[in-house]
Amino acid sequence: MSFFRKILGSKTNKEDHTDGEELENVYCLIEMKNIDKIDTLETTVERTNFGVITTLLTEVEISAKDSISFGTQSLLTNYVYNENGSYNLVYTIVGIDGTIESFVEDDGILPTQFLTPDGENYISLVPYHPDKELEISIPVFNRENIDLPKGNRPFVGDFVGVSNQFSIFYDVDFWSDTKPDKMLAIEFKNGVIKKKHNIKVQLPRDNKIFIENNEIHLLTKEGNSWLHRQIDEKGNEIRQRRFKTSSKFFLQILSLSFNKRSYLLAQEKGKISIEMVDENGENSRMELLDIKDPFFNTWRPVKIAEDTFVTRFNGEFGNGWFTTKNDLLLEIFYSKGEKGYKNLLTEEVLELKRSNLVISSINKTQDNSYAVVFYPMTEGRDKNRELIILNRKIE
Repeated sequence: MSFFRKILGSKTNKEDHTDGEELENVYCLIEMKNIDKIDTLETTVERTNFGVITTLLTEVEISAKDSISFGTQSLLTNYVYNENGSYNLVYTIVGIDGTIESFVEDDGILPTQFLTPDGENYISLVPYHPDKELEISIPVFNRENIDLPKGNRPFVGDFVGVSNQFSIFYDVDFWSDTKPDKMLAIEFKNGVIKKKHNIKVQLPRDNKIFIENNEIHLLTKEGNSWLHRQIDEKGNEIRQRRFKTSSKFFLQILSLSFNKRSYLLAQEKGKISIEMVDENGENSRMELLDIKDPFFNTWRPVKIAEDTFVTRFNGEFGNGWFTTKNDLLLEIFYSKGEKGYKNLLTEEVLELKRSNLVISSINKTQDNSYAVVFYPMTEGRDKNRELIILNRKIE
């Protein structure tokens, strides 16, 4: 039985919604029950010098969505397809030793995983409704003592971290040069959601966001300098400063602070570098490695220990990831010319049975440890049946 029933004919007269307004609840509680355990994936586990490699195999097709820390394990969200073309949203817990457990969601699509300020795993998803596409946010596990929440217009941004009693999401509209960035702050009280705050971030737009020690920092280019702002969970500015760097642009924030040195990731003509900015706005640059190939994309770095981050990338000739600690490069894995990934610092090759792998996600497990989720690219009508998870520890 699903965790809700639809009320046909329930309407809302709110056609235009201002920020922070919640849509009328169109679902009525039957019961909020826990998800069921299933056994739908075959598993193989291999222990290598690079870490533990877990391969998940399904009968028809699997589509990777995301992963997130689950204590010292990883929690994956995937669509697992049936012969008739239907699919289920399946959660799979992968341990650092390669063991797995899977659970099936009764109803829901477009999953977004996040953590509460208390470290509990939550999911935002959209249950089926014939007329409305409304998102609800609920615990992944231990649901039996909560009420079904109201539905809201889906927020399309990414979960970026927690600050005080808020889980923070952020979104930049890359299709517009004028729309301000948006932030969603989900407020918790006594372990449950109190309210969702939708915030339009004061211009300028196109900010990168960084959260640490209950501080929310934004950084964007404005004119010929960089604007660094600290805001609270409601979007109010606390302080700001401007500085210049030797690079015209940066790729990602590794750390950002008004009180200590900040580290920004940059690349020019294939040369990966770290831009360092001190409390006074003075900057310097440390070149890490010239891989010759420009990045097409980088993703928000994943913190795995103090000052230590894992960043994934792709480019014309492949993809990969690298780990930095402040201005030091600890490792860099690149798929160019390999059936797997080569650590360019040591020349060691992580050999995998599949080529043309896509990195779906990276998440922390333990301190100095992380999981990388891969899936093989397919061509034409071929369907992907496999996921590969590497659990690795930085020694």
